[in-house]
Formats: sequence, structure tokens, C-alpha cells
Amino acid sequence: MIGIGANADEVGMRVLRKFKLTQTEHDVLACARRQGAPHIVTPSLLLEEVRITSGALTTCLNRLTARALVTRPSNTRDLRVKPVQLTSEGLELIEQITQLRFKMAGEVLAHFSPQKKQQLKQLLLDFNEGLKNVNPD
Repeated sequence: MIGIGANADEVGMRVLRKFKLTQTEHDVLACARRQGAPHIVTPSLLLEEVRITSGALTTCLNRLTARALVTRPSNTRDLRVKPVQLTSEGLELIEQITQLRFKMAGEVLAHFSPQKKQQLKQLLLDFNEGLKNVNPD
């Protein structure tokens, strides 16, 4: 299973390398995209969804800001929080990447019948539930 997961990651990374993005940078852009217009997300939600340290998030946001893919607008209600907002360039990029990744996923699953796709979905959901019960000790 681990090998299959690594192979799937590699397929997804092919798209990201084309756009010179890391997986973490992609995840940050995708999280902001999922919020809907105006595509603003708090750092605390990014930490929860992307599952990285605050230091790693700061480094990632600095890189994305330098590439003009996100901005850090002021929060007038709470000056301690500096949200993250997709720029038009950032939104365009994550939309393009998302389309390509869904297309690739479609190609991977193209030879599956609808029944097999449903079986695979259920097996992956069951597998994910099993992961929640794993004790490393």
C-alpha cells in the first residue's frame, strides 16, 4: 500500500513540478481556493488542513507572496491575525493545476467500470477509517 501511495504522489507531483510548486504550496493555494470568493483563509485553518508547523507555513507563505500568488491583507477586526488571500494569478494557477490533476485522475481510473470505481471508493474509505485506529506503539 505504501508503494502505491508513493506512486500516486509521484503522478500528482509531475503537475506541480511543471509549475515549480511544492506539495505544501499547492495545499495552501488549494485550501484558499476551497474557501470560495474572495479566497481568504486564516493561518490557523491552513495549519490544520495542510498539517505543517507554523515555521514551515511562514516559509511557504513567503515563497508564495514573492511569486505574487497570495497576499497578506490586514484584518481590521483582529490585528493579530494576518489572513492569506489568493491573488488573481494564484487563483488562475490553482484552477489550472486542479483541472490537470483531475484529468490525470480520470486517466488513471479510465479502465475501471463504474462498479469497480464504487468498490475502490468504499475500500479507500474503509482503509482511511483503519488509519484512524492505528497505534504506533
